[in-house]
Formats: sequence, C-alpha cells, structure tokens
Amino acid sequence: MAIYYYDLINALADMNAEMFIKQCENNYKYAITSAAEQFIARGNRIIMLAGPSSSGKTTSAKILINTFKEKGYKASLVSLDDFYFDDRSKYPLNEDGSYNFESPLALDLELIKKCFAELIEKGESDMPVFDFETHKRIWGKNKVTYDDDTFIVVEGIHGLNPCITDNLPKDKMGKIYVSVSSRIYDRNNKIMLAKREIRFLRRLVRDYKFRSTSVDETFDVWQSVCNGENEYIFPFRNQADVKVDTFIPYEICMLSSAALEILPDASEDTTELRQKLEKFRHLKNKLMPEDSMLHEFLG
Repeated sequence: MAIYYYDLINALADMNAEMFIKQCENNYKYAITSAAEQFIARGNRIIMLAGPSSSGKTTSAKILINTFKEKGYKASLVSLDDFYFDDRSKYPLNEDGSYNFESPLALDLELIKKCFAELIEKGESDMPVFDFETHKRIWGKNKVTYDDDTFIVVEGIHGLNPCITDNLPKDKMGKIYVSVSSRIYDRNNKIMLAKREIRFLRRLVRDYKFRSTSVDETFDVWQSVCNGENEYIFPFRNQADVKVDTFIPYEICMLSSAALEILPDASEDTTELRQKLEKFRHLKNKLMPEDSMLHEFLG
C-alpha cells in the first residue's frame, strides 16, 4: 500500500499529465503481468481472481489472459457472475426481505462444481452465460476447454471463497486478490479519501453512465455492498498468493470531475464529498490510454 497526498497528485498532473498517466498505468500493468509470470512458474493453471466491487477485476483478468497468450499458452475467462440463479426464489434474503446478491449462495454452487468437474475430468465444459436483462442463463455460447497448456482465469467477487475453491485441484490453482488498497491524504496527514471511498466513486460514475443507476440508488445499496464484503470477501483475501493494489493515482483527477457532475442529483447531503473532490485537478478522459482499466468506470 502506497501513501498518496492530494497536492502531490495535483502537482504531477500539472507538471506533465501524459508522463504521470503513463507511469501510473505501467505500475498497475506490471503488477498484474508479474503475477501471471509467477503463476506460470508455479505451474498454476486455474487462476482464481477475486476482489470487492469496482476493483478493476475485469481488466485485471484481461491482462492476465493476454500475458498467458503472449507467453505461448491458451487462456480462457470464466465469470462467476454467469452462475447466478435464474430462479429468484432461490436467492438468499436480507433481513428486510430483499434479495441478497452479495452472498455466494446467490450463485448456483452445484452447477459451478459440475462445470469445473467436467472441465478438469473431460477437458471441456459448456458454461452458462447469464443475461442480466432477462435474468436467465444462455447455453451453448461458452464452451470452455482445458489442458496442461491452457490457463483458466476465474473472475468474481467470491473467487477466493472456500465454497468454490474447495472443489478445485489445489496443485493446479493460483489465487490473486485485486482491490484499491491505497488512501489519499491531506496536508495534515489525515485520510482525505479512504480505500472504499475511491471504489465508491468508481461505482457511482460507472453505474450512472452504463447501468442506468441513479446516484441515490448507488448510495442506497452501498452499505449492503460493504456488509457483503465484510462477510464474504475480506475474510478470504489473505488466502491469495498475490495481492495487487489497483489504485491508479491519476484516476481521481478524472473521477472527481465525473462525480461532481452527478452528485447534485443526490437527495442526501454530499457537501463534504464534493468539497474534497473540488480540490483535485481535472484531467480530460481523452488522455486515458485505450487499454486503461479506468474505461471500466469512465467509458
């Protein structure tokens, strides 16, 4: 975990934004590619990639896969999100009676076990694809194959949970945990933006832009998301072979601008958060490299 001060981030953005962005991106990508090289050296072929909401899991998985392919291997992605139940009566419930989408029990664990058993024993499995608009599984579009020259990257918030990993061969499995693990401090060495606040900003902007989710809806669901992380994700993060901090320091110069545009839509008081974000220099989104992880959140 690195320590970042908001005025240093601003100074680097003012001094040479392009160089600042390039260095930030290189540091993140180097961490992921180094993890891939470790897994290759250890003979791990099934890579479990986990992390809490808005950690950059999708891009991290892509970098892993691309690195494996560049090294001459085959590689496929399996998303645990594709194993959500398509019958809502099977979802666990929160105390208030609402569906608990954060629990691993919202996933069809028996189907996961069946598909991976087929993959390991027979060398292939027809994996489902979950349609989030219809909340139904689609079959026949994701046949995954596996052999000693193939890496399977399994991505999802519950990727390190024993209810999933206990059914997989330990000698073939590698584990990576990705999350924002840095904070931003003010001049008095007080936390200005905590780790979860940075991920919240990512989710706020992403869901508003791409998932038709209002600002209020993101605020409303966030505590439930945090509760789920505390119960189902954080207890298993130390089981990872590799941990990667996905904070990209220049991102706050873009997220702050995007968040400030939509925060006035919130029904609750966001004055304190807006005052923090107004302290950051704004960088234009067009400065992001085409393969930046931040496209997950900013488009």
